[in-house]
Amino acid sequence: MSTLPTWNLDDLYTSPTDPKLSEDLSQLSVEADDFAAQWRGKLGQDAATLRAALDHYEAFQRKAAKPSCYASLLFSTDLNDPERGALLQSVREAITALSGKLVFFDLELAELPEERLTELMADDQLAPYGHYLKTVVAQAKYNLSEPEEKILVATSPVRGSAFGRLFSEIHSRAVYRMSVDGEEQTLTQSEILAKVYSSDRAERAAAAAAVTTTLKEHAHPLTFIYNTLLNERQITDRLRGIERPEGGRHLANELSYEVVDTMSSVCVKHYPMVARYYELKRRLLGLEELTHVDRYAPIADSRKEIAYEDAKQLVCDSFLAFSPEMHELVLPFFEQDWIDAELKPGKQGGAFCAGVTPDLHPYILMNYTGKPRDVTTLAHELGHGIHDRLAAGNHMLDYYPVLPLAETASTFAEMLVFEQLKQSLTDPAERRALLCGKLEDSFATIFRQVAMFRFEQQAHALRREQGEQTTEAYNALWQSCMQEMFGDSVKLGDEHAWWWLYIPHIYRSPFYVYAYAFGELLVLSLYARYKEQGASFIPSFFELLAAGGSEKPEDLLKRLDIDVSDKTFWAGGCSVLAATLEELEALC
Repeated sequence: MSTLPTWNLDDLYTSPTDPKLSEDLSQLSVEADDFAAQWRGKLGQDAATLRAALDHYEAFQRKAAKPSCYASLLFSTDLNDPERGALLQSVREAITALSGKLVFFDLELAELPEERLTELMADDQLAPYGHYLKTVVAQAKYNLSEPEEKILVATSPVRGSAFGRLFSEIHSRAVYRMSVDGEEQTLTQSEILAKVYSSDRAERAAAAAAVTTTLKEHAHPLTFIYNTLLNERQITDRLRGIERPEGGRHLANELSYEVVDTMSSVCVKHYPMVARYYELKRRLLGLEELTHVDRYAPIADSRKEIAYEDAKQLVCDSFLAFSPEMHELVLPFFEQDWIDAELKPGKQGGAFCAGVTPDLHPYILMNYTGKPRDVTTLAHELGHGIHDRLAAGNHMLDYYPVLPLAETASTFAEMLVFEQLKQSLTDPAERRALLCGKLEDSFATIFRQVAMFRFEQQAHALRREQGEQTTEAYNALWQSCMQEMFGDSVKLGDEHAWWWLYIPHIYRSPFYVYAYAFGELLVLSLYARYKEQGASFIPSFFELLAAGGSEKPEDLLKRLDIDVSDKTFWAGGCSVLAATLEELEALC
């Protein structure tokens, strides 16, 4: 495979020893003290004072994000480097200390009498911060006292984030051993998981067995970490009065229980579509029974690797066909070294796009193995990057889109690549294989994520009701939730029961996963609208992305006549998938 790109972080800092890094942290500490001295007790005076305080707060948050992002990005490319780990922890501790000095700000805003805050918000001077102030009000009833909040902030580096880091380090050091062409090899997690997609069933089975063997070796510490994180969530939820384990995530996502429960229930109702597809896949593969090692088996027997440059060209061409503006937005990622796709031991697995601040560009990490799904992963992360760049017109407090909408551009980008590929294929067998791949990706993004969401709900409930659980208890719960999705179409063997142990989201970002289903179903509907409206759709789509996190998801989507509380909307997204399945069935 050709040389893969690595990113250049010089736009943040030139090295871990860059004097500017320590200078910025020192200056931030001074500024935090000055901020508290200048604004404490004054936020309710008048609109002009509050506007000045918000401007100051926004500028501080913008500046504080830079060292934090740098340390995190640097660490992600070599989790085994103790110096990078030490830098990350040092920066986290410094930022935590700063945050403690600013705890008063949101609390003081939230404690303003409702009438006074309403009066202030009616002033045009505060219009740019209207959404931020509304979120402060919405979270007010879950706030603790300032001393209590300071304790939580001060101890955060040795609570959840520390255990999340330990999870990552365990997996970065884990080795996976399997025989490749008669020779035993030691592989990284990204490399071994890529082999689960092999066209060779024996290789898939060997890879799956290797994954399970390694997960079993680390099951004790990983289960301990999970039990601890669930207990921490239970304690903080009890202190804050948050009713359900997923409540904190819904609050951050600005979504109601009803909206998420409606989406989840509609997805579960459509589980039979998953079974219908995998029964068809069983016949296409000529197997008597599908097991967990066959879920991602390619329909077409192709072992061809896709060169990174070819993937880049395909993605860029797909974006250009949609919009020249989208194409222009993506080019700097390749031309200015904003992507790290290199495969190497110790690197964080998976992929992500990290937005930094409105005035600093985003960065993309992935592990490019040359598999077809790596092309869609590249498109997905670039979609995030485009979203970040379009949202850069917002101030820092409205920059980041909430998670459910954060998946909109990324999933839409995947659809563009899929359509580009579909239009280029004339051979029925190739089109069939492409449709199978798309359906499997969509099922993984929608139904598998909902199944994981339900696993999390039940795991947290079990931990709260019955105390610390064994690995085997979580294994059984995982199998039950996943098997429910597949029905009788796929037999999940005992090996599969251990695979929850490598899912990063359930450890580091509890209840994040439903955002994937939200985003995919939303995009299926938006893409169908694009196919109907053509180029006239594009401005409204870019407006949605450019809004960043400046409004609640429900309010932003109402502009597009989308009601996320209506189950028929979610069913409509599932219907788009059903139509794709019917298209596939017609080719079989």
